[in-house]
Amino acid sequence: MNTELNTNPDLKKEIRRDAGINAILLIGFWIIYFSASLILPNAIGLFVRDKYSDLFENIFVLAFYIILYPVGFSLLFILFRKISKKYKDQRLMECFKKPQTPPGWTVKWIFLSIGATYAAAYISSILFAILELITGVKLQEAEFSYDNSALGTFTTIISVPIFAPIFEELFFRGTIYRNVRNYGTWSMIIICGITFGLWHANYSQFLFASVMGIFSCFLYEKTKSVIPSMIVHFIINSIGAATMLLIGQLGIDSKNEITANPEMLMSNPLVMIIMMLIGFFMIAFLITWLILMIAEIIEHKESFILEPKNKEISGGKKLITYLSSPLMAATMIAMLALTVYRALGGKF
Repeated sequence: MNTELNTNPDLKKEIRRDAGINAILLIGFWIIYFSASLILPNAIGLFVRDKYSDLFENIFVLAFYIILYPVGFSLLFILFRKISKKYKDQRLMECFKKPQTPPGWTVKWIFLSIGATYAAAYISSILFAILELITGVKLQEAEFSYDNSALGTFTTIISVPIFAPIFEELFFRGTIYRNVRNYGTWSMIIICGITFGLWHANYSQFLFASVMGIFSCFLYEKTKSVIPSMIVHFIINSIGAATMLLIGQLGIDSKNEITANPEMLMSNPLVMIIMMLIGFFMIAFLITWLILMIAEIIEHKESFILEPKNKEISGGKKLITYLSSPLMAATMIAMLALTVYRALGGKF
């Protein structure tokens, strides 16, 4: 008889309860997301008549991100406080404490986390390219609206490198992960990281966002602070925003236009030089990351050791228990379905 299955039923009940709370927060986000997508165009249309104009699009995107991040996530933090205060006293400002790890260790792992994210991005590109080749299906990436107007530039700067690192880290690491971290470190780190990947609902972002989420949860677990993961998020998003703005300034509609039309590189030497320099830099960066990561695994195995919690139940059982929450299981399946739907060309 497997006694582990019958061990500590109260603990399993608590895991399912907090998984359900996390699911409610994720569902709350999507309600805000879809509500803003449906209501904002009509609201903006009262002031901007031409809904196909660049001005309309820019105002919509700016208003959308304001509602989604400062307003939407703040409402979700309040919601979490209301539904969880009966079980735990978890204050959001506690996330901003000084990292408990030495500065050298923290800086090293910020670099390793960024490197792992970019490595995952390249692996993801290769895997999905192979999948497209095998299946003959052209997958569709989610489009990010931006242009080189003053309002478009402002929207990109405020949403990608500012709003996203602050509010997403407070939501996923400071709230969702922190809500379940005491049940088991690696098991909860992995599932919360995968949740972060699925939450993007964009196949091209799934793998690298999941890896970024896992490393960010790991950083929080080691440092007991959300600041290091915010720095990781800020650097990655800032590079992405800078690339978007550069492409916009060069008069190119999107980065997909470059990869889809190699002739454009040949006809625009500046774009070709910039892309080559970025490529060389990323190769050097990833080689450096790989060397340091291997050295860390060989020479500093203690870095990967996390405080064991609730050892009477294995990490696998905790993971299964977490996903056995009907609300969480349904939420994960729904986010996966939305990701696939968008990858196949669905619009929403």
